[in-house]
Parts: sequence; C-alpha cells; structure tokens
Amino acid sequence: MLVFAASAAAIRFTRFGGGPACLWFATAILIVELVVRSPRAWLLPVTAAMIGGVVATGQFGIGYGYAPLVTACTIGEAILAAWLLRRGRGSGADLGSLRGVFLFIAVAGGIAPAVSGIGGAATIALATPTGFASNWLSWYLGHALGNLTLAPVVLLALNGEMFAGIARMRLARKLEGAGLILVTIAVTRLVFGQETFPLLFVPLLPLMIAAFRFGRIGGAITIVILATIGATFTIGGSGPIRMISGGTYERVLFLQFYLATAVVMTLLIAAELNQRRRLVVALRASEARYRLITDKSTDIILTQTVAGVIDYASASILPLAGYEPADLIGIAAGTLVQSEDLPIVTKTIRDALANPAATFIVEYRGRKADGTMLWCESHTRAITDEDGKVVGTVSAIRDISRHKQLQAALAQAAQTDPLTGIVNRRAFDVALDQRLADVAAGRGIGVCAVLDLDFFKRVNDRHGHDAGDRVLCTFVDVARRSLRAEDLIARLGGEEFALIIWNADLAEAHAICERLRRKIADLSVTTGFGEDIRFTFSGGLAPLRAGRSRQHILRHADEALYRAKNAGRNRLELSS
Repeated sequence: MLVFAASAAAIRFTRFGGGPACLWFATAILIVELVVRSPRAWLLPVTAAMIGGVVATGQFGIGYGYAPLVTACTIGEAILAAWLLRRGRGSGADLGSLRGVFLFIAVAGGIAPAVSGIGGAATIALATPTGFASNWLSWYLGHALGNLTLAPVVLLALNGEMFAGIARMRLARKLEGAGLILVTIAVTRLVFGQETFPLLFVPLLPLMIAAFRFGRIGGAITIVILATIGATFTIGGSGPIRMISGGTYERVLFLQFYLATAVVMTLLIAAELNQRRRLVVALRASEARYRLITDKSTDIILTQTVAGVIDYASASILPLAGYEPADLIGIAAGTLVQSEDLPIVTKTIRDALANPAATFIVEYRGRKADGTMLWCESHTRAITDEDGKVVGTVSAIRDISRHKQLQAALAQAAQTDPLTGIVNRRAFDVALDQRLADVAAGRGIGVCAVLDLDFFKRVNDRHGHDAGDRVLCTFVDVARRSLRAEDLIARLGGEEFALIIWNADLAEAHAICERLRRKIADLSVTTGFGEDIRFTFSGGLAPLRAGRSRQHILRHADEALYRAKNAGRNRLELSS
C-alpha cells in the first residue's frame, strides 16, 4: 500500500512531458524494507511492492502493458541497493558513521538508480514519444533524490531507532525537538511561500541545528519537511524557485539538486557528530575505567606533557612516595628522580615520544618526599591525539625496592662462600682483574697469595667433616683479623684460599702472610668430642704486574705454593 500510494502520487504530480516522474520515493520504502530483513524473507515484500507498483503505473502512468517492465526496474533497483548495502556493512545501512553515509549515498543515490534507469528509461521511451537520454536523467535524479531523502527516515522508523531515541528523551528535550520541527516548518513555509527573494539558504539553518542537537533523527525529520514543502510549492508553480527561467521540469530539476545538497550535507554532519558522540562516550568510559584502575592500583600512574611537566598523578603515589597527587601537578617530573639516574630516565622519555607505538621500560632510583631513595621500574608509552600527534607520555611506575634488595642478596650469595662467609672464586676473579687494571693504570701495587691448608684430608678422615669445617672457619677468622681493610681473602675451593694484599710490595706481603702462618701454627681447634686439632698452611706469593693476566698471576702463585709443599709444608715461597 505504501509503494502504491508513493508511486501513484509521484506519477500523478511530478511527471511532465510523458517521461518518468521527477520525484520518486517508492523505491526508498522497499530498499529499507529489504535492508532490515534477511534475504530469505525478501520474497513477500518484493511481491507486494511489485503489485503496488504495477497497479499505480498502469492506472496513472504508461498503462498496464509496460507497467510490469517499469516496475521490475524499480524493484531491481531496490534489490540491488539492499544487496550492496548489506554486503558493504554486513547487516544493512549504517547512517551513524561517515563510512556508512558515504556507502549509502554511493549505493542508494548513485549506483542503484543509475543501473535501474537504463531499463526504466528504455521502457518509457518505447511506451511514450520521449528520448532515452532525457528519460534516464529524469529517472536517475528522481530516484536518487527520493532514496536519499526518504530512506533515512524510513530506516530509523523501521529499525526502531527513531521511536526508541524519542522515548529516551526527557520531556524538556522532547519539547525542544517539537519546537525545532515547528520552526523548520514555519521557516520553510515562509521561504517557499514567497517569490520575491532567493532565500533558499535560510531553511538550511534549522536543518543544521536539528542535526547538531538531535543527530540522525533530527536531520532525517527536517529533511522530509524541507522536501515535502519545497516540492509542494515548486510543483504547484510557486515559491522562490519560480524565479528560475524555464518550465516546471527545469524548476523541479533545480529543486532536486537543492534537496540533494541539503540531504548529503545533513547526513554527513549528523554522522560526524554521531561518531564524535560515540568517541566522547568511549572516552568517558575509558576515563572511568582508567580512574578506577589507577585509584585501586598499587602502581603509580603518572602522565606528563611533552615538556616533561606532570599533569596527572594517581593516589597511590602518596603511600609509596609520600607526595600528595595534587601538589605534583605542574612540576617537572625529573625532580622525582635521583640526579645520577636522571639521564637514563630522560632518554627513555625521549625514546617513548619518538616511538608512540612502543613501550619503554627503565629502572631507576626515585626520590621520596622525605628525601630517601626508592627503587622504581617505569613502563612508559606516548599519548597521541586523534590526529596521531604526540601530546605527552603515561607511565606506570612500580616500587621494586624489595626486588632490588633480593637481587642484591642473591648477587651477594652468588659471590659468597656459604661456609666461611668470605667471597668465592667467582668474586675473587673479578676483584683480581680489577686490581690488575689498577696496577696497569698506576693506581697502586699489590701481591696475590695462594694458601693451602696442610694435610687437611687427614683432618676430615680422622675427626669428621664437622671438625674440618670448624678448622676452615677458624682459619678464615684468624686471617681476617690479620689482614688490613684494603686486603681481600677468598675461598677458591676445598681447603684452598687466596689473598690480594693491596698497596704492599712482595716483601711487605710476605711479612703479613708470615705473621698469619705463625698464628695458625700456634693455635689449636677443639672438636665437639674434646679433641684438639692443630694445623698449618703453605703458601705461594706472586706480585701483581702490569701487562700480566689473572691466569698468569695465579699460575706463578700456584707454582710457588707447590715449591712450599715440596719443601716440607708450613712455609711460604715467592714466585720466581
């Protein structure tokens, strides 16, 4: 019934010179009906529209002989448009995005009426004394304008968006909308009701206001108002378009271009505003989630401008670092970093600003409000605006002080002999390399001594490993007391130890080791069974010389140790 009524009205009032109707809204109704339905359910509306179109065309147009062919072209136009729209968007027309609007304009206002116009114009040319070219142009313009003008309103009505949107409005908003519709009617009626001034630009103002205030719903309703009032006056031979020279056909043609411009402009503005509203809603939701996360997170969330000025600090900075978040706004973020670590933190921020798609991690020492130090791990990423321009950085900062303490403890454990508490072979190698570098740079002199307890296997075999461990610990205790603060003792393994005697020549180092040898030889260790154990050690000394490697020094010290063992033990030998 809708297709019949729209077709009959268009043929009766907008068909001039025997050609196609200049304004055609019937196809828009069927396009929307097909778009909102599954293709499996298209048969019924297509059949009904075919019947309505044939009756209207046969009764008011070119007769029943050619009516089925012309109606088939309009039905084919609707099917093609609906198929392309569903294929392009997956489930039909989407007028809420710029891409969807452009697709709708291209399909409903371009491809579909252009294709259907070929068959429709040819059929009308056969049925009437009119030319194909003029028929195609009239067909295309009339169908394209009708699709663009009416389809948005019908779509919003059929998918329930219009009524749901109106129902969600508060009373004040509904009254505002009703007032805007009345204003649009009054302004459009005033403009098209006179023929003195070319005021066609004036009705565009309420259209823009409606699109800004009410989006697609307001834009679609005001477009229909403009099209209805404008077409009524123009087809009736009155209104400002009458000022254009030519007949009714030329004036209706100009009206089509005018309405098409208004439709496209309104739809695009409404789509852009809808996208911005979606963006605002998404941003608000994102901000709410962000605030919730930052308020509950134990990590510090810190944002700063490109210039490095803090513009947001989460509440977790108070218990972790002692700062009030509000007090940090506007200050340089670098003031929260220990000066020694500021260069690496600054480089990380610069890297993040230069690579917006990447996250950069850095460990550094931060400064707490009371001046104490806090180890931090910062994950930093750039913040960009809608144009992709970098406007700042956001950092998630975690307190890793306990991790650093554990790390230091593990590093210490990895370099410490668990029985005696002195450094192990790994740490000794590092220390010896450093002392050799110092000697090469002229920063001091030193001697390396390798010491080995004599007949230690007999102690373990006769008194047990617990007694052997007690002997090792006693030796280390005596050695520590005998050495100076700048000297180092290390356990190389088993009963073998090494010394680095610093800022001493070979004679001084020999005297220090000789005093230690005599102390060890004079003491005894009591076992848990009341037995006394006496023990001694032998040693070899090698001076640290520039250009010599660690392996070279240790080999010469070992050779001296072997000579001491072979010479009867409980003695020291110097490297040759």
